[in-house]
Amino acid sequence: MKKSIAIVVMSGFLFAACGGEAETNNDEGSAGEETTAGAEVCTYAYSPDETILTWTAFKLTERVGVSGTFDEINVVSNDGADDMYAVLTGASFDIPVSSLNSNDEARDPKIKNSFFGVMDSTDRITGSVNSLSATAGEVTISMNGMTKNYSGEVSVEGEEITFSTTLNILDFNGQESIDSLGVVCEAKHTGPDGVNKLWEDVELVIRTTLVKTCE
Repeated sequence: MKKSIAIVVMSGFLFAACGGEAETNNDEGSAGEETTAGAEVCTYAYSPDETILTWTAFKLTERVGVSGTFDEINVVSNDGADDMYAVLTGASFDIPVSSLNSNDEARDPKIKNSFFGVMDSTDRITGSVNSLSATAGEVTISMNGMTKNYSGEVSVEGEEITFSTTLNILDFNGQESIDSLGVVCEAKHTGPDGVNKLWEDVELVIRTTLVKTCE
């Protein structure tokens, strides 16, 4: 992902005064200023070492899941933001297809060559984070000459942010890729019912833990 957005957080302060009093309490005002001046200021930054992308595709009529990841995810983010969601909102990402890892050395080259390899100029998957909050987000994903937006759910625990969504390969004109992979993986994609099946939907889960620095 890549660094590029800022969320401006606006706060309002409520001032109360007692009617009929001509003097203000300067001692209380001074104490308040000292508290504000001494308040801890925290900023957030993206860490590639703390980021994991997991994809899950489905084969066979019974929808048997096959999961994997990409070992390289290049991100440009808005480091130094004082809002953790601002670090990633507007960030861009670049994922080399060559870094695909399905935890199966025999399967990996088949996916790279027979699935992504038949797509148009798709040696990399690119995109950006359009919006991000504590509960939801939206990303843009580009491959096979197509660009699509996907909304998803967000969960947060401390500085860890998890985004989940489901993309459809057919949104990227991917039927040829599905058919091509079905040929080279026929034995693995054909179930007891004799049907060679690779489902169009792919689940994505991206989990990252931001680095928090306070002064």
